[in-house]
Amino acid sequence: MEKINCIICGNNKTVPFIKLRDRLSQNQETFQLVKCECGFVFLSARPDSDEISAYYQYSEYDPHTSATNNSWNKIYQLVQRFTMQWKYHKITSFYQSGKLLDIGAGQGEFAEYMAFRGWDVVCQDRLTDKLNMNTYGDIKSVVDLIEIEDEGCFDVITLWHSLEHIHDISKLYFHINRLLSTDGILLIAVPNLQAPERSSYSNKWAAFDAPRHLYHFHAGSLMSLCNKYKFRVLRKFSLFQDTPYNILLSMLKFNPVHIIKGILIFIYSFFITLLRGPDYSSSILIICRKS
Repeated sequence: MEKINCIICGNNKTVPFIKLRDRLSQNQETFQLVKCECGFVFLSARPDSDEISAYYQYSEYDPHTSATNNSWNKIYQLVQRFTMQWKYHKITSFYQSGKLLDIGAGQGEFAEYMAFRGWDVVCQDRLTDKLNMNTYGDIKSVVDLIEIEDEGCFDVITLWHSLEHIHDISKLYFHINRLLSTDGILLIAVPNLQAPERSSYSNKWAAFDAPRHLYHFHAGSLMSLCNKYKFRVLRKFSLFQDTPYNILLSMLKFNPVHIIKGILIFIYSFFITLLRGPDYSSSILIICRKS
């Protein structure tokens, strides 16, 4: 286990924020989120980059599961089909085609979709055994970004719910700056600490996902991080599709009382996001360019 300073301000002055257990594990191990004096919330102490792999081995880990008999996975796949097209339209409002790097690619579904749409795609993920290379054809995959030598070669770099998993943030942004073209765009989507449904589920809120989620952003802290590494935010979007998914994963039981509660929380969260915008969505997407 390792302790870290705040990745935004560099400070080590923190106070306890909330204590959590791994939602996928039956053991009693606990993890402490802390809040920096600048307001940023993160996990400390945390598993180091070698230890963390053990926490991704659960078959129930949703972004990487392929069990077709899992009801939650079926819901995930249904939402995913809509989301792929939504992501595509956000990107093509800047570039109709080009070269794309997907960081934290998971099973590679987004990479496959963009390749199908005619993009030249490279995907990066430490868990390369999750990629089905027979399915994804000529899409290049790498374990580490250092393997990509051509600088400034990507028109688009995406991090779909992967920034919160990455240990070395300064190294990440070094490679993003190195690999993104001068006029390229960076898309980052993360769970939002200001999500309306979080207060209803407290330490059972699925998006906390300790210890896999190392950081907990809201719009302000995400923009501050990007500014620190010389990126300016062009646009912000709400990921409405994440709201029902986060609520379903946060529900402890599926009896009528909890289902009705979940529906009411969804309605409340949807209208708060609709009225107050991306800063109050379940997940937030920002699109950036180099300053």
